[in-house]
Amino acid sequence: MQVTESKRHDSRFYGITNEPNILYLFDLAYFSFYRFKKIIEAGSFFVSRLKSCCDPLIVAVEQNQWKHLIGKKLSEVIPLLNPDIPLDATVKLSNAKQSKLNHELRLVGIFHEGVWRFYITNIIEKLFTPMVIYQLYAKRWTVEIFFNEIKNVLSLEHIMSKNRNGIMVEIYSALIYYLLTRIVISLSSQQTGLPLTSYSFKRSAEIVKAFFTTHIAQIFVQTKAYLVSFIQHIVEAVSAVGLKDKHYIRYCNSP
Repeated sequence: MQVTESKRHDSRFYGITNEPNILYLFDLAYFSFYRFKKIIEAGSFFVSRLKSCCDPLIVAVEQNQWKHLIGKKLSEVIPLLNPDIPLDATVKLSNAKQSKLNHELRLVGIFHEGVWRFYITNIIEKLFTPMVIYQLYAKRWTVEIFFNEIKNVLSLEHIMSKNRNGIMVEIYSALIYYLLTRIVISLSSQQTGLPLTSYSFKRSAEIVKAFFTTHIAQIFVQTKAYLVSFIQHIVEAVSAVGLKDKHYIRYCNSP
């Protein structure tokens, strides 16, 4: 996690490290030749959506039926693509010389919901098929869900503190609350055999809050055994009433 000023533009994100074997999933706002180059040199990996203004040159393809695309720009070949066959090509990015990014990268194209979706990556292992690359990038949506939950459900959107220390206390308190709720949901999932997605984060967070609010005086003066039992009671409560409506009805009607 990196905390920055709210007015800092995405282009000023400096979260790339020199650590190897890290996977970065980039939204379009973070698309940058400089970032790609730094990630590659660190021995890490990235998957990013392709910016519409970027028109890569195709230098090699995996499928024989795409051989005629070699030497052409992506904008030239889109009308020639078969929606039923994912595109898997090696490309050079346009204008990459300006950032000294001379590496050949992998371009993956998936036809989804009536449109082509293109992703650029330095993951070349064939175990990572075009669909796997697409699914990897789709995991980035969990970040958006996280921001929605921590800002709206846990009320971090309106920070009360005016100084840096107070702000950090509020942020880390919300993160602890978030993680505790996620742990309880995970334990409830194991207990009921239902998938994690069956649970409502909002309802589960409210249950966790209710338990801690009513037992706050006892929690810090009790034994480890009491705390384990206390958490188990929360898990049982979330298992019973923390489900989303349609899953709750199905669970109640199951044999």
